[in-house]
Amino acid sequence: MSFRDLRRYESQKAAYDNYKAWQALSPDAKQAAFAAITDETKRSKPERAMGFLSPFNQVGAALKYITMPVLKKIQEGQGASVGNSLATVLDNFYIDDQEAAPAGGAIEYRRFKAARLSFTVRESFVKKQSRITKRSYLKPDVDTYSAPFGQSVGGQDYAAALLIITPQANTWRDAATAPAKRSDKFTPEGA
Repeated sequence: MSFRDLRRYESQKAAYDNYKAWQALSPDAKQAAFAAITDETKRSKPERAMGFLSPFNQVGAALKYITMPVLKKIQEGQGASVGNSLATVLDNFYIDDQEAAPAGGAIEYRRFKAARLSFTVRESFVKKQSRITKRSYLKPDVDTYSAPFGQSVGGQDYAAALLIITPQANTWRDAATAPAKRSDKFTPEGA
């Protein structure tokens, strides 16, 4: 421990005591404290439907579609612009319930983990008090939408799909105007 840490002790003690008190709370009490500061009307709620996607590297007779929950291509409500942007970027990479089902049907494989793309927007930073340390901080409104995707044409691999999707995702991310911040995240198939 350094002298600098010792000098900070008095200014940090109140936050540390509040943290220890938080740790001593029951899970139900922690949930109640969280609910007291969370505004559910500002939370994005992605609309999903059962749809279809085709895993990467499949072609010919091996080409199969998998039935799974996908992001609806038209979103409404809180954060809908984020969801609609994501659906536009991934338009050819999955089929939602408003489009024709794939020829030959689809299989249900619950353990399949599709590749995913997430879009996040952080904006409207307002001062809030931490429920743990009781210190104030700037809390943003955060909207996150995530959608699975597969190949857009038979025989396409993950890297080829990224070559198509990444420039569009970068364009969306770079279009943020201050103080809003945008980010995207790719998760590969099977991860």
